[in-house]
Amino acid sequence: MRRFMRRTVACALVMLLVMCLLGGCSCSTKSNVRLGTGNEGGTYYVYGEKLEDYASNITIKTTAGSDANLRLLDKGYIDAAIAQSDSIDISTINCSAVTGLYTEAVQLIVRKDSGINSVEGLRGKRVSIGEEESGVIRNAEQIFLAAGLTLDDVTVSHLSFSKAAQAMERGEIDAFFCTAGAPTKVVAELFDKGIVNIVGLEDALMKRLINLYPGYNPCTIPAGSYKGQTNDVVTVGLRAVLVVSPDMKDDTVTDLIKAVIDNSEELNKDIVTDGKIDGEAAVLSVGIPFHPAAAAYLETKGVHVAKWTGKAKKTVIGSQDD
Repeated sequence: MRRFMRRTVACALVMLLVMCLLGGCSCSTKSNVRLGTGNEGGTYYVYGEKLEDYASNITIKTTAGSDANLRLLDKGYIDAAIAQSDSIDISTINCSAVTGLYTEAVQLIVRKDSGINSVEGLRGKRVSIGEEESGVIRNAEQIFLAAGLTLDDVTVSHLSFSKAAQAMERGEIDAFFCTAGAPTKVVAELFDKGIVNIVGLEDALMKRLINLYPGYNPCTIPAGSYKGQTNDVVTVGLRAVLVVSPDMKDDTVTDLIKAVIDNSEELNKDIVTDGKIDGEAAVLSVGIPFHPAAAAYLETKGVHVAKWTGKAKKTVIGSQDD
């Protein structure tokens, strides 16, 4: 009898498993969402870890950042991604917006002993402008042009944030550009060691950037955001945006946008440029149409946005967040 009962239970478990695999039972009520973030040193990854606490069906995936995220999303290797707003605006990737998340500050990090206190002061210095094909490179180049410089005026290297921080600590570079939510982990570690400063942008330079290039907004990194940072740092910023495959199910998208907006104050509490997200902040500087389910949710917040209809036709230029 016991042997018969064991066989009966075993058979029942096997049948239950088969039914779950075939979709014949509701073993899981939500689709698992593979979320592309960035490397572990960056804000995308940290944000994704936090979001997991509020959206239990999320599994975060480490990537090289926005460029990789958009490509992986397009190929179906991930279901959702965090990406820089100006990267998405010029993207051929078929993705739809869910919501803006927070402001990514364009940060110019310099060694204390470099003598650099302005963008003009980079002339003749060793500068990392971001990984190859990254949006950080685009940000750096635009800042150089707006300041009347070219990359020929500096010794250029193309390093990730973590590698740039290591090179700066070894004295191999004088400065690096970092576009990420502030405070940024690898930058904070350099401040903790007392070897760096952060340089803001002059008013005239900021105005030229904002007038010339879409997506930039004024951004202030308050004093004390980094250890030893005694003054506010005024710079420009872009929005980090949550994007998904246009084919994602409506209820899954609704769960995602609710998880972000309902918990935005907690998600953004360590990002000094942002706090709680309202309807207007959710759409700020988002240049692509929204997933229909996200658009429907935003309408309940009093915000009307363009809905996804497909067929994006632009060129991918990614950003870096590691």
